[in-house]
Amino acid sequence: MVTWHEEKILDVPIEEAWHIFDHDRLQRLIPGVVQHEVIERKPGVVGSTYRQTYMQGNRLETYIVTDLAYTNQPDFKQNTIGFTLAKIFKLEMTFTLKRLDETSCQLIYTGKNEGANFVGRSLLSLGGERETEKIVQGLLRRVEEEAGQLRA
Repeated sequence: MVTWHEEKILDVPIEEAWHIFDHDRLQRLIPGVVQHEVIERKPGVVGSTYRQTYMQGNRLETYIVTDLAYTNQPDFKQNTIGFTLAKIFKLEMTFTLKRLDETSCQLIYTGKNEGANFVGRSLLSLGGERETEKIVQGLLRRVEEEAGQLRA
């Protein structure tokens, strides 16, 4: 299993930062996502499901993303999602925003990637940490770029 915990200060108000993670902006954060559609939206968000299609090299992978936890308070916002990719990897990610003051917030991005079977566990043991680190850092860079565009 590969885990991560990254923190960044975003120089935008928490409400604006929260909108960086809106469904209609998802492809800007994760360029490999070629389609993202709501299957079912539940009251309170938890349990909502989405069909997502991701371009992995020359292959398209379609999987179901589920909202596992959701909090939307003025000073604290959090969303945990989970999905199984290619029947090989089980991923869970949490995006947390904490208000620091009127113009900034803290982003905490945590997650885990575990093998759903022998193949997945083997692939993760053969360099999964390096690949995950690249993906996590790329996403954080794009979040910072989006926050920078909101400031402009």
